[in-house]
Amino acid sequence: MFFSKIELLNQNIIKLIFEEKNNVLLNNIIIGAGRSGTTSLVGYLKQHPDINFSSIKEVTYFSVAEHFKRGVEYFHSFFENKKGLLSTSDTYLLMDLTAPERIFNYNPNIKLIVILREPAKRSFSNYQYAVSNGYLSNSISFIESQKLEKNHILTKDVVFQNNHCSFYGSLYHYHLNNWLKYFKKEQLFICTTSQLNHEPKETLNKLFQFLNLSSFEVQELTAKNKASGVKNKGLNSFLVDREHWLRKLVRMPLQYKPIRNLIFKTGIVEKIKEVNRTEQDYAEMSEEEKAFCSIYFEEDLAMLKKEFGIEW
Repeated sequence: MFFSKIELLNQNIIKLIFEEKNNVLLNNIIIGAGRSGTTSLVGYLKQHPDINFSSIKEVTYFSVAEHFKRGVEYFHSFFENKKGLLSTSDTYLLMDLTAPERIFNYNPNIKLIVILREPAKRSFSNYQYAVSNGYLSNSISFIESQKLEKNHILTKDVVFQNNHCSFYGSLYHYHLNNWLKYFKKEQLFICTTSQLNHEPKETLNKLFQFLNLSSFEVQELTAKNKASGVKNKGLNSFLVDREHWLRKLVRMPLQYKPIRNLIFKTGIVEKIKEVNRTEQDYAEMSEEEKAFCSIYFEEDLAMLKKEFGIEW
């Protein structure tokens, strides 16, 4: 307890020093949901001249404990300059139970952006992504995967939860309520994947208004995020599994800021991921799977419509 208080004090001191020097904090953050169109949303936000997006798409500072321990200076190092509204995304956040308090302590006035995909479709997409990337065995069916989630949810590793709990990750009302313990509804901007795909300009201008920015004529993206898998699951495990023995070994030099900054600037990790990526055509849900999802999400969807006005 004593050491945790000391750590929090040190982080607050660093934050105050940084704010005094730069007079800036992250203004907004996309908190999810994963597999719902965040890549497109980021692509649109980057077009606005008054938004300063992070050098990488997702900065998992608030969701990954190891990153959070490095302090706010590490987090701010992902922004090349301090002009405009600082923005980033982290799709682990929506389902992360610890992140709301961390973000509130960082900036209680931050604005939270949420994009939601119809939950059954998002869950099925996440499940197929997990199988294709080697997180789940292809011998485990979509419905069977839900029955295994009870134990997976108990882990404190949100990355593991994200890759193994496709149904749990789509309980939007449940997760949003956790965020409302710290933030007001007025700090949430919620849109759906369908709205972004079919009404991108209208949806984005509402978002810009929410961020207190002027309207901006975004250019529609020519390439949407497509379903994908990996060519080599072993290589993928090394790139994404933080407990992989080789990754732990390689991670040691990254403790040094100059080396870490060089890696980030070259974007070598993302380039390797792209080379290892392969587009795939996923199967459609069966009628049995659709019926299972209908029952599973019924209560959460009813509450989501009642309290947030979101429906499909």
